Amino acid sequence: MPAGIFYFSLLEQMIKAEKKMSQEEIEALIQKNFRMKGLILADVKIIQMNDNTLTNGSSKLVPAAITSSGTVNEKWTNGVKKEEFEILQDYIDYLIKQIAKEILSGKIDLKPYNKNGKTPCEYCEYKTICGFSTKQNKNQYHFIDKKSKDDILQKMKQDLKE
Repeated sequence: MPAGIFYFSLLEQMIKAEKKMSQEEIEALIQKNFRMKGLILADVKIIQMNDNTLTNGSSKLVPAAITSSGTVNEKWTNGVKKEEFEILQDYIDYLIKQIAKEILSGKIDLKPYNKNGKTPCEYCEYKTICGFSTKQNKNQYHFIDKKSKDDILQKMKQDLKE
């Protein structure tokens, strides 16, 4: 069972400051920018294995926090329980198989996401090759709505049963 799925940017960090900063303040900001993003198994032992200096408070390494009483701070932790992590793994496997079937059957629709008005098309180097346009070819975005973690997990469970 994985303990989490994390990523962080390897790009050179640029720090913006409104005032003159000390070397320590600059290093603290850079370290904050290198904090891993992603999802962790919401278990104190797992969190502490990923950040062995953490006893309570927010981790500087992973998206997790521990309360002063030694429990997972759910408000400040981007985590899931073991059962929820298993659902995610099963759903990813399901999605990969679905996508493979669609590709093998010739379905390669253009349908980039649109989340809060932002799309990958803004940064895409292949716009001229792709030709995606909502004004032509009946193309449409795949709109991503904000949903709760519980709603997303419920949808995954439902899709896995079908």
